[in-house]
Amino acid sequence: MKKISVLSLVAALCVMFVACGGSSKGASEAPATVSVDEVLANADSLLGDTIIVEGVCSHLCAHGGKKAFVAGSADSLMLRCEAYPIMGEPFSKDAIRRPVKVKGILCEERVDEAVLQEMIRKNNELMAAAKENGGISTDSVASNAESGCSTERAAKGQRELTSFEERINDFRNKIATRQAKEGKDYLSFYYLQAAGYEILPE
Repeated sequence: MKKISVLSLVAALCVMFVACGGSSKGASEAPATVSVDEVLANADSLLGDTIIVEGVCSHLCAHGGKKAFVAGSADSLMLRCEAYPIMGEPFSKDAIRRPVKVKGILCEERVDEAVLQEMIRKNNELMAAAKENGGISTDSVASNAESGCSTERAAKGQRELTSFEERINDFRNKIATRQAKEGKDYLSFYYLQAAGYEILPE
């Protein structure tokens, strides 16, 4: 009987220890709050972590607030925050040009030659569809469709590049430079899979 009582006590203590987070690295700790500059400077070490990013929401995507862009200390520093699939609802228009905190998981988007080939395929389809509809202006729209909005281009270091061809050439040049320097045949762009956000008082 004594053995059973001792074993029961040890088991109960183990359950309490685990429940209180004693067996894990700060299971109850709140995620760190970081700036966009800090995220981009330390992206590799934060990849896959849940973090809270604080900054000004400079732009929402025109397609129903599915993407919010949080600005850093310079125009070239910004972090894309994706509302779906985790958050499951769009960012509010009230967030535009307001300080925000966005909580989410830091992810990496890789752009390599296979991704570029897929972009080219999609762009060719759009151009073919525009030609079938018979308008030169629509053809021009189709040619630029894969370039994204100006904010998204800026987030990828392509603010001044408006044509599809310019973007593809720029990506290829940057991939070649990175491969020569680091042995990596792709570019890394970091973004947040948002789980929630808060508009802060100004």
